[in-house]
Amino acid sequence: MIKDHYNHLPRIKRELDNLSGKAVVVGILPKQSEFLQMIAVVNEYGAHIKPKKGKYLYIPGPKGKVYQLKSVDIPARSFLRSTYDAKHRKWEHTITSGAHRIVRSNGEVTANQVMTALGVTMQKQIRKSISRKKKPANAPLTVANKGKNDPLVDTGKLGKSIKYKITKRGKL
Repeated sequence: MIKDHYNHLPRIKRELDNLSGKAVVVGILPKQSEFLQMIAVVNEYGAHIKPKKGKYLYIPGPKGKVYQLKSVDIPARSFLRSTYDAKHRKWEHTITSGAHRIVRSNGEVTANQVMTALGVTMQKQIRKSISRKKKPANAPLTVANKGKNDPLVDTGKLGKSIKYKITKRGKL
């Protein structure tokens, strides 16, 4: 029996099958801080916040002053959906070109390498969106407290918390 050492089709097929069964999940992932997940959701979609107990929310201000407010409206400052809208075609191209690289390399480029490259790209682009978002501007009280008008950046934790994970398609 003669073995064909040049038949790379099984390896190519395995990697392409592997690629089609994978997904990249990007954002603040389920095992991360619930507080940061809440901050991300509030900023992504906006929120109307009212006191749960009593008439007022007590909001700290500069120089120790405390403000009593009946409610606070936080406008939507999308960084996930807006990045997806702006970049999803490039992300699709990354997968397509990755599949071509798997074929051209005879399966030596792996599905994991393609998906990792996509995850890193998505993570960087979402982090950049967070750091560049300027509108809607912070409320004057927020600017006074932070000392700057940088709506999605205070401590930098939100941007640093954007992670990616390669999963089976359909799973978190």
